[in-house]
Amino acid sequence: MLALTVCMYAVAATRGLPYDVTKELAGMSREIASRHFSNSKCLALLTDDNNDIMDYIHPQNIPIFHVHLPFAEMKDSKVPSSGFKQYAWDSILLAPMDAGCLAFIVQTKDVRFMMKTMARLAHSPQSTYRANRRYLYLPSKRIPDDAFETIIKEMFATREMDFMPDLVIAKLTELNVTSESNCSTLLRAGNLGTVRNMKFELITHRFNGQNPSERISLDVWDPKHGFQLRADLYPDKVTNLMGKTLSLTAIFYPPLSVVFEDSDPPIYDGLEFRVMYSWAQQNNFTWRVVYKPDEWWGAIWENGSGVGLSGHVSMDKADVGFGAIYLWENEHRFTDYSSVYFRTSLTTVLPKPKLLPGWMVPIHPFSTYLWSAVGLSVITSTLVLYMTSQASSRILGSAQGKVVINKYSTWVECAFRTMGLLVLQVPPDERDFSTPRHVPMRHLVTWLILFYFVVTTGYSAGLASVLTLPRYEEPIETPVDMADRNIKWGGTDVAYVFFLQQSLDPKMRKLANNFIEGNEEYLTREAGTGKMGFVIERMQNGHFFLPPFINEDTMQNLRVMKEDYVYGNCVFMLRKGSPYMGIINSIVYKVRDTGLVLYWEDLTVRRYMSTRRQLSVINSRKEADPGPTQLLLRHVTGSFYLLGYGLAASLFVFILELIRYK
Repeated sequence: MLALTVCMYAVAATRGLPYDVTKELAGMSREIASRHFSNSKCLALLTDDNNDIMDYIHPQNIPIFHVHLPFAEMKDSKVPSSGFKQYAWDSILLAPMDAGCLAFIVQTKDVRFMMKTMARLAHSPQSTYRANRRYLYLPSKRIPDDAFETIIKEMFATREMDFMPDLVIAKLTELNVTSESNCSTLLRAGNLGTVRNMKFELITHRFNGQNPSERISLDVWDPKHGFQLRADLYPDKVTNLMGKTLSLTAIFYPPLSVVFEDSDPPIYDGLEFRVMYSWAQQNNFTWRVVYKPDEWWGAIWENGSGVGLSGHVSMDKADVGFGAIYLWENEHRFTDYSSVYFRTSLTTVLPKPKLLPGWMVPIHPFSTYLWSAVGLSVITSTLVLYMTSQASSRILGSAQGKVVINKYSTWVECAFRTMGLLVLQVPPDERDFSTPRHVPMRHLVTWLILFYFVVTTGYSAGLASVLTLPRYEEPIETPVDMADRNIKWGGTDVAYVFFLQQSLDPKMRKLANNFIEGNEEYLTREAGTGKMGFVIERMQNGHFFLPPFINEDTMQNLRVMKEDYVYGNCVFMLRKGSPYMGIINSIVYKVRDTGLVLYWEDLTVRRYMSTRRQLSVINSRKEADPGPTQLLLRHVTGSFYLLGYGLAASLFVFILELIRYK
């Protein structure tokens, strides 16, 4: 018997497990697949050095996606020096994952290595199909009991196991062999003779509770009787977490999340934390908070590491992250998003329109288009006057049959007469006998007098309005206005412009380029000057997230923009393929559909936020009625400017005439 045992290990070292063991492993796997894997789209079978199990595992009621990859090739591969940890053979193992296979049977000689490989691939940015999968690990060689127990104890204590509740490992517990053949014959045949007293123990980890890495023996399988206990090999470990401690990461972002760690006890409140309270109550778990107040949303780099809220989730420092998280594309490559529970939008508070200078008062009564129309009418009137005067003199003539030189004989004369009509200076045609008395000219001048009378009367009415009500610059109401006016604006994190940076609209990209990411000290200093804008977030129920530097004092010089520059749906951020996704989504559906999120928003604002600050933003668009305006010097400054320009122009022309006609 001792010789046979030594021979058995010799064969295991060369060929792996005996055929009889492999056959029974396949039989056990078929039964497990029929009981637990029937809902999977396909069954992925991964083997390393030995493909013998493929001869016995059929038939199955679901398609089998078989991948054979020599273990030496995987183990000896070099890790790239940069980027996410990936190997050349990753695409081979990713194929069944992206094909939608939710059940994996892995026969390997190193279960710990393959477990870490599957966890890494699920987290890889190349992985597209996100789901919680079921794993069955089978041995491909006999491992001594002490070594095996050490391996699974270390494996169950790893962080990856917190995201793999449905994992079962088959352990070969008994393998007695009887055969009359000598060892050399067995080695040549690759067979250990007759295998008897063969048993497989099915092992998993507790996953929930205060000791989630505890080893659990689920059942024992032997060829004669099958499963001894007929236990559920993949029980629901997520619905009742039995007091397990989960890690949450958040930022201070009321009314969504409120964090006061310095309080005794610490305060964790807000809309999103209340969703977590509901989840913890329903699924029986406790939690701790990973909070870095200076990092905000952070970033995830190409190698999967990162900083801030998103970095904590990507590096598995936290199970769930939240704090006004939008559907960001780059972060989604390394993490996963829950269902939408809330809608928010981003807008800005911008410098209030400034009072226009007094020299512009004479211009204000007419708009730009109306001034253009008046200018065009002056040119047209000058042209018509001159052409009518010339035609009347040439065709109708004078009383003596001569062309009479009059006040409409030249372009300059006609232009000055038209400008005179514009300021209600009627030409003295009745007193000037040099002016032709032809009917066309009299009609034309009369109608021009009436036309410019209406124009001048309209200007006078507009001027009275301008002198009564103050005039301000055009307000900035839209993101396009911000881009056109080249307004500088800022915030505490570049996440506020993620969507703008990826926009195809050049104006939106210009808007993103004008964004300044600054710390709270810098933004507080700039807010006091009222010279730049600042991003704020509008909640679904009408409240705002306001950074500390947006308060009643700074809002004296600021005004909230009419339109939002972007809106989005808020979600919870989890690890790729997190087992908690389904349960979180069920909570999200309930609190969203019942309207609790809106109630919690109002409640958080009343408890932790200043209503006066909220009103200072909401009322910033309302213009206070100043009442009757007393005429001041600035109202007539423009008239003095016109007088000065006129005197300067006349003096200049007078000097030119003196020089020319000396």
